[in-house]
Amino acid sequence: MFHNDREIKQLGPQLGVSLWLLAAVFFTVLSFVILHVSNTWNLFTIYATLSWSFGLPIILMSFIGALRSRSFRMSDFKGKISNLVIFEIPTIANEDVIPALSRVVDSIIKFAPRNLENWRIDLVTEEWSEARGAIADKYGSVPNFNMVVVPKGYQTGSRSLNKSRALQYATEYHIARGENSDSIWIFHLDDDASIGEDTVAAIAEHIKFKGHEYYIAQGVLAFPHHLSKSIIAKFADSMRPTDDLTRFYFFTALLKTPLVGLHGENLLVRSDVESNIGWDSGNRPISDDSCFGLRFSEKYPGRSSFLPAFTYGASPSNVRDMLKQRRRWLVDLTNLGVYGPLPWKYRLLLIYSVIFWSSMATQNIMLVILLLEGFHLIAFELITPPMAVMWAFTFSFWIWFYWNGLQINSSVSEEKMPFWKKAVIMVPLFFLVIGPLEALGGVMGIYAFLRNERKFEVIKKPT
Repeated sequence: MFHNDREIKQLGPQLGVSLWLLAAVFFTVLSFVILHVSNTWNLFTIYATLSWSFGLPIILMSFIGALRSRSFRMSDFKGKISNLVIFEIPTIANEDVIPALSRVVDSIIKFAPRNLENWRIDLVTEEWSEARGAIADKYGSVPNFNMVVVPKGYQTGSRSLNKSRALQYATEYHIARGENSDSIWIFHLDDDASIGEDTVAAIAEHIKFKGHEYYIAQGVLAFPHHLSKSIIAKFADSMRPTDDLTRFYFFTALLKTPLVGLHGENLLVRSDVESNIGWDSGNRPISDDSCFGLRFSEKYPGRSSFLPAFTYGASPSNVRDMLKQRRRWLVDLTNLGVYGPLPWKYRLLLIYSVIFWSSMATQNIMLVILLLEGFHLIAFELITPPMAVMWAFTFSFWIWFYWNGLQINSSVSEEKMPFWKKAVIMVPLFFLVIGPLEALGGVMGIYAFLRNERKFEVIKKPT
């Protein structure tokens, strides 16, 4: 049944990111920028210095996370556990999602028995889903497959929307079946994120050796290039595995408190803890996984951990879908930051992150000015001494950030292009195309938030 087992290559045992490139690029860029230093201070130079300094806290936290995550290795646990593990996959289940969803379900069927004696797939979908019948026909006879259908008229106590509503129904479903205990675990997946043998090994290893102390564990999201047709979208997703091994790692593994939220996939949660927190986040489009992470931080500080394994998702099929995705992220995160059902102190870091993302639209103005100066089109004194160091470090950091993620995603892909060619393409593509597109997605998200939009756009899932 599993038809894609040759398409996802398993990574080697080393999991962390490399730091040599950051130092090399930093000193190269600084050597160039120092030639343009001026001691002229004006409103523009003050703004530019502050603009590029604004993201320094995030960069420093990410850097610390990178230093510590380098010691982690992929799980190679060989044992089996008897705990029930429920693989929970929420999906709208449109017709076009079936190929991607099949890749996910088939991967669980293939790999789960390696380390789990007791497991089940819970596909959470809506009563009105157009492909519900086709999915039931395909997997209805599989003993470990279970479909959880959310009734059309179901409402949560806080009238949650979209995915939050479906996940809350699934939580109540587990409670009704007596599946909210400290011996049962739920592993969350998106409907385009398949698993590998590393994923199941890490799940079993965490439950056996850490489950009594850490009630939640977050792994790394990888995006094999052959699962998307858009070179821009798949190169843009280079930042996602690095983000997991740096910024998310800092909070989830080092502070053991996910104050920047969580992902809705590659997420392992003890079922009684999930039932206690719930997914009922209110009647606005809210980032349900981030909200869950902040609620967990409030109720269970110091109880999160890192899952040394990957899930394998698909980047958007085209630039339009990529912008829709980024726009939705910004709307949901901004709604959570402003209206989230949590005390302000748990939302401040999230608000800061949203403001930083939104400000990226103006931060690249310095790069544009440097290029114009290089072509002798303008003469503009911009770079102050502190600005030179700050900008060189930030510029180098983002090159390094995307480079490492590109290497991870490339390593699990079946594309024939060698990595060094992808790396050469990635650097100019990021600064000239991807960076502006990410900023545009952020601007679109802020605009949608200001208009108080409530719609939920689902992008097509690549096969």
